[in-house]
Amino acid sequence: MKQKSWILLLIFIIFPIAAQAAPPETMRSLTAKLEAWETEEAWREVKTFLLQEQKDPELLELASHIAFYRGDYAEALKLATSAIAAGEENGRKGFALFVEETAGVIRTLKRHETPHFIIHLDEKQDGILADYLIETLEQTYRIMAQQYGFQPKEKIRVEVLPDAKTFHEVSTLSPRDIEVTGAVGLTKFNKLMILSPRALVYGYRWLDALSHEYMHYVIVKLSGNKAPIWFHEGLAKYEETRWRSGPSYLSPLYQTLLARALSNHQLIGFEQMEPSLIRLETPEEVQLAYAQAASAVEFIVSKTGHEGVKEIMRRMTTYPHRGASDPIKDVLGMQFNEFEKNWKEYLSSKRLQEVAGTTVRHYKIKEGRVDEDRLDMEEIKSLMARNRTHLADLLKERGRKGAAALEYRRALSENKDSVPIMNRLSAVLLEMERNEEALELLKQAVDLSPDHPTIHTQLGEVYLKLKDFKSAKQAFQESIQINPFNPVIHQGLAKTYEAMGDSGGASKEREITRRLITPPK
Repeated sequence: MKQKSWILLLIFIIFPIAAQAAPPETMRSLTAKLEAWETEEAWREVKTFLLQEQKDPELLELASHIAFYRGDYAEALKLATSAIAAGEENGRKGFALFVEETAGVIRTLKRHETPHFIIHLDEKQDGILADYLIETLEQTYRIMAQQYGFQPKEKIRVEVLPDAKTFHEVSTLSPRDIEVTGAVGLTKFNKLMILSPRALVYGYRWLDALSHEYMHYVIVKLSGNKAPIWFHEGLAKYEETRWRSGPSYLSPLYQTLLARALSNHQLIGFEQMEPSLIRLETPEEVQLAYAQAASAVEFIVSKTGHEGVKEIMRRMTTYPHRGASDPIKDVLGMQFNEFEKNWKEYLSSKRLQEVAGTTVRHYKIKEGRVDEDRLDMEEIKSLMARNRTHLADLLKERGRKGAAALEYRRALSENKDSVPIMNRLSAVLLEMERNEEALELLKQAVDLSPDHPTIHTQLGEVYLKLKDFKSAKQAFQESIQINPFNPVIHQGLAKTYEAMGDSGGASKEREITRRLITPPK
């Protein structure tokens, strides 16, 4: 008997029993939890299974993904490496490299922790963004908790990537996605990611984008990650300005795009928006898709209120497949083709009109010494207007402000809705103390291009000169929401706070100004 035991032991040493694979039902359950971003529960379960199945490559691979979604990049890399060692490569090296690159980027960023978020950003470059980020995120959290009854148990990770290269490495979005489709944020891997506004020539509505991405997180959680893209983007767009009691999604640009598409029968089908809006060809198509999706959500709200939106997401969790057709039928009592027909009728009933002069603003990644004035010049459509603008620029440089103003007006008569010309003319009018004329011009410009930071900065300067300090404060803060790295904004805001008797606010803005004009060491 003793001899037989030794023989068996020797057999086990020479021919070890192969590691048992995790049961299929275990893998399915863990995968479902990962897909629904129930990462903490998935992590507790997978750790138990790993104690039993330490050599199962598929379980190790799944565990590495769960760790990655938890933000534990070191553990994710360790598990991914073990999965490669335990079995066939099967693309696992690619994931391990992605984890390693992500960990390398995040390691260089500073961590800020708030009651509900963990924020990582480049302190030297983007440190001034921290307070704005914290305020916006916490405000969005409070408002959406009231609106949708959702309060995440775990703190949500937010990563602000300093440039297009690191944004691509961490988010997988390409420079083309940024410049052509305007993809400056992404909610994926159980976290929010946005590109620093410093990385783009004009900046962008980065705080609205952050609130937009938080809404995607809410939708994933409330729908079990089963919402279609149109519902995701529509609800996120519909709610993205609520944190600041901002304007409706129906901007002059969106009114124009929707009116044109309705008139030309060129609405984008909801199925064309799958699996992502970045698959669409042009910035105009992308923005039209956002406008359509937001209007479809508005239609739902008009029928059922926000309770209906919440119920649609809840019902998504009860169906085995992804989509909104069955939940919409349950809540609105309409087949999806009937829903689409009624939504289009609702949209037509708004009698939307095209707004002359509105254009889709294209994002431009900074590459070396990019000249904002040159890019503005390229936006002027009329060759005659462009030539007159160039002449006016030369006259202004030579101190001939009156002559420059005259040429800018002539250029504007050739290209009546040109925001770049309006900005140049209002700037020279400000220098000439013709403040009321500048104000009238800037009000026209902001209606055409509400996301151009120069307009808001100049509005702040005009209101400051006119001693309308409340309006000056609002204009400067609006500019910060687009391009916070212009020291002129913070200098103007410091003067505004001083005039309003807010010494604390003035001191804070002067410190930000100092940081912006002092090169980082």
